[in-house]
Amino acid sequence: MRLHAHCSELRPGVVTTLSTELKVPSPLLIGHDILASLPAALGLHAFDHLFIYIDQGIMQHHGAELHAVCVAAFGDKVRLDVLPQGEACKTFWMLEALLEQLIAAGASKRSVVLAMGGGAACNLVGLAAGMLYRGIRHIEVPTTMTGQTDSCLSNKQAINSRQGKNHFGIYHAPLMIWVDTKYLLSEPARLKRSGLVEGIKNGFIFNPTFLDYLAGKLKPELTYSAGELHELVLNIIRSKLEILKADPSEREFGIVLEYGHTFGHGIEWLAKKHGVSLIHGEAVSFGMCIAARLSRRLGLISDDTVALHHHMITEKLGVTTEFPASVTTDGLIDAMVSDNKKTGKQIRFVLLEKVGACFNPEGDYLIGVDLNIVRSVLDDYIASERSRACA
Repeated sequence: MRLHAHCSELRPGVVTTLSTELKVPSPLLIGHDILASLPAALGLHAFDHLFIYIDQGIMQHHGAELHAVCVAAFGDKVRLDVLPQGEACKTFWMLEALLEQLIAAGASKRSVVLAMGGGAACNLVGLAAGMLYRGIRHIEVPTTMTGQTDSCLSNKQAINSRQGKNHFGIYHAPLMIWVDTKYLLSEPARLKRSGLVEGIKNGFIFNPTFLDYLAGKLKPELTYSAGELHELVLNIIRSKLEILKADPSEREFGIVLEYGHTFGHGIEWLAKKHGVSLIHGEAVSFGMCIAARLSRRLGLISDDTVALHHHMITEKLGVTTEFPASVTTDGLIDAMVSDNKKTGKQIRFVLLEKVGACFNPEGDYLIGVDLNIVRSVLDDYIASERSRACA
């Protein structure tokens, strides 16, 4: 297995090693078409069983091949099961079933659990691994743009409650993260755009130079070669790792990564509740635009900065999803009251001070705002989205 610490060009089969910057870093191994190297990486860690859980949405495209490679290398140590696709697997019922299954199958403290799929599958399996016997080792193999550039980079594992997203979880770092950008070539365009939204967010909250880079690289039609896509993924990963260097736990400075997410999680949850198809990154794109408007209403940023959000998300990236008709101001405020970042009765937000920096008057990057102001901003934003949809 060839491991290169600082290789950014696309060479199929070559594995680049990065660090997740955690206190006990999880190595992130990235490359294009690198499945043949996975057994060597796994073989560095002794285990009695390798339990593989694969998102059913990618099982036939990539999962069967990964399973076959692992069986060829490790024989009857390998066990396979398939998980429901997307957020459907992030429930207590699925968590209990997975844990009971692992115990019944003979899992021990020496076992390794591998999750292959999007962020939801990796979250469920990571939480189960963290809870079983007070923690066993797990590996993440993210197959989506969101999973590879965002969710796999933190050690947060969680499932949803009936009231909102990610209410029940722990911090449990993976043994390693295996990122193969080949998987993204078959990812639907809508899902790919959803993941790229988080890259845009990284530029707004921390690095305006990276925002300039994305402005030159993003294509609304997403016509990327394998090499261009690999470079884009690698640079978005590095943009988030720069933030994690300052706060690997995402509990202090790292909270800036939640920009747009308080609104976004509420929108996503309400859309799902009413049967509307809305992907996480699409909800976050709405949330970022609302957070920008709220920042403007408080006099923190200019109209140009608000407009830049729409320019990057709509024109550069090509996100044109309609705002869910079922989401109202009152409904969204009620949903945000249950947000997983709440620190008291007041809803608090990550807001911008300028492009590349978040506002921090209270020392924790979460800003309490009068609900009347929030309500007014939401009324105006939702009205503008309704008008745009009718135009």
